[in-house]
Amino acid sequence: MAVLHPTGVLAMTEAAAPGREGRRQAILAAAIEVFAERGFAGAHIRDIAARAGVGEGTVYLYFAGKDDLLLTAFRETLRRFCQEARAAIGAQGPFEERLRRLLCFQAAQVEAHPALATMLLMESRQSRYFYGEPVRAALREYAALYDELLAEGQRRGELRPDVDPVLARRALLGAIQEVALDWLLGDRARPLAPRAQALADLFCRGLCT
Repeated sequence: MAVLHPTGVLAMTEAAAPGREGRRQAILAAAIEVFAERGFAGAHIRDIAARAGVGEGTVYLYFAGKDDLLLTAFRETLRRFCQEARAAIGAQGPFEERLRRLLCFQAAQVEAHPALATMLLMESRQSRYFYGEPVRAALREYAALYDELLAEGQRRGELRPDVDPVLARRALLGAIQEVALDWLLGDRARPLAPRAQALADLFCRGLCT
């Protein structure tokens, strides 16, 4: 799991949108909010168009339908997240420090953009096309963040040599996504950062030399 801010402006009108890309991003941003509020099954193109301030037919100039909107938002958001996460954790530094940065960055994005997190973690899998190659490619890029970090930790001797890096990555991804889901579905007044730090403590005690 992973989350980032939409690049569009939710209330942008069709006339005010700065060209084709501006309208496209406004539609994507509106779709993210509508999917989070109503669920994928309960969302309609007319609702997304109204939220974006465009005509319903305009949506179909950019996207084939709800599935296309949902999966495009998923792919583009996840790829932006990966780019910004790499910048946040840096290319150098101890394994434990960089892992903490990554987990805390991910938690901060969930807190800052709960609608986007809901779309990524809960609604995206409602599409029958979710497990197609375009989404799988985005998920591989996301997994690579952890794979590269774990491989570098083992190479530098900071990670136990007997640790299976693929299993460790799966455990880390499952844990941070479970923490995020618990926050989204529960008490959002409780900050996520301490839970991300506790998760880092738990894994580092088991993984590090």
